[in-house]
Amino acid sequence: MDLDDRYVLISADCHGGGGLLDYRPYLPTRFHDDFDAWAATYEIPYEDLKGPDADRNWDGVRRTRELEEEGIVAEVVFPNTIPPFFATASLTDQPPPDSRADREARWAGLQAHNRWMADFCAEAPGRRAGMVQIMLDDVDAAVEEIRWAKSAGLHGGVLLPGAPPGSGLVPLYDPLHYESLWQVCAELDMPVNHHSGSAVPASGEAPEDKVVLLLEVTWWAHRAFTHLLVSGAFERHPKLQLVLTEQGTAWLPEELARLDYFFDRMSNATASQEVQWGEVVTGRL
Repeated sequence: MDLDDRYVLISADCHGGGGLLDYRPYLPTRFHDDFDAWAATYEIPYEDLKGPDADRNWDGVRRTRELEEEGIVAEVVFPNTIPPFFATASLTDQPPPDSRADREARWAGLQAHNRWMADFCAEAPGRRAGMVQIMLDDVDAAVEEIRWAKSAGLHGGVLLPGAPPGSGLVPLYDPLHYESLWQVCAELDMPVNHHSGSAVPASGEAPEDKVVLLLEVTWWAHRAFTHLLVSGAFERHPKLQLVLTEQGTAWLPEELARLDYFFDRMSNATASQEVQWGEVVTGRL
């Protein structure tokens, strides 16, 4: 590279979203009264969303200026603010709520964020690759939302929620349940993004609970790779792209070696317990 040459610097892990009240116009009108009541009493739990720099999440002019000052010309945008009717950030708060009414409200809130994000990305064509958010408890609705996102210009791909133990969600390694989800992502060339923090199970409030959560947060996120591999999704959809974000990469060589050993052992075993419960999987890989 010549000293006068320039290279393009793109951030693959930026975060952003609308201010709390910015989402109201993107909600169906039947949710407006409920939203007004919710927003009037909701207290934002994160300090970075309450201080003077909070508007960097939604102020496109300031955001572009500050990114350019750091030499960054484009970004992949993960969610960061609180969508309507969520208690905390949707990145880490995905399991379906207790009641159907709450679930429908949250889904409307995620869709409001998605539509806000599409407009936000359209303000800077080619420089913001926004992420579409989905919920895993309704795969048909998720597929429809992904098709909408592609047509709306959200080229950052799909934010894949986790399905941790206790969530009530079908595990990601189920070979049939999420098939239409993987199919549409491969068909539309929409990367499947899995961010650390989005797959952790419910945690307690004790200081020790929080420490263990932080120690294990990336491990829970790693499971998406193994689960999709076991499901056969990559075999059935060679164009499917999985992006693992904010998890590091040092774990991958050891994990790949472990998987090679594990599946070789099962496929080569004869009359063993491993082949009895593993032959369906090994025959698919």
